[in-house]
Amino acid sequence: VLTIRSGPGGGPVVRRPRPADLGEALTLILQFESATFREVMEARAWLEPIVTRSAAAAISKSAIAALREVNAAIMEAPEDIDAFSRHNRRFHSIIAENCGNVVLQVFAETLIAVGDGRSVGISYPVPQVTAIAGSHAQIIAALEAHDADAAETAMRAHLGEATTYWRRRFGDLTSRPVRWTS
Repeated sequence: VLTIRSGPGGGPVVRRPRPADLGEALTLILQFESATFREVMEARAWLEPIVTRSAAAAISKSAIAALREVNAAIMEAPEDIDAFSRHNRRFHSIIAENCGNVVLQVFAETLIAVGDGRSVGISYPVPQVTAIAGSHAQIIAALEAHDADAAETAMRAHLGEATTYWRRRFGDLTSRPVRWTS
């Protein structure tokens, strides 16, 4: 919660903590505990479908529009892995932001931040990015219909497909401990 402002009149400044702060602290703790990427993704697979179920009840039209916009951005440049990573994280964060429970939101956003597979060397070819965008479209449709069961099921399937891809293609990488990155 403290940042240091440099220059004349500088010094410590108190700021409001952000969910990303927990992500940084959690990543450090997970590194010291030798937690693997697979363990992070298992936790995410347990939590995120429930977050999505909760979001289905009250997600706004503007949040649905934002999800569509982010998913469209993924499809505009499926070969740009940096853009994909950024947009994919944003997609999942929008859902967390709309779940109606600040505790679930903070934990989900933390796991989303920590669970970026690029930290362990996971990459996504264009066909995989396209498949992910397709899964996102199913999640959006369920959220737009305010169908909690379908939203939870779609997110569970999406994360299950991701896990299958990671294990098949990067099995050895997913068993590596989470690394502290800045």
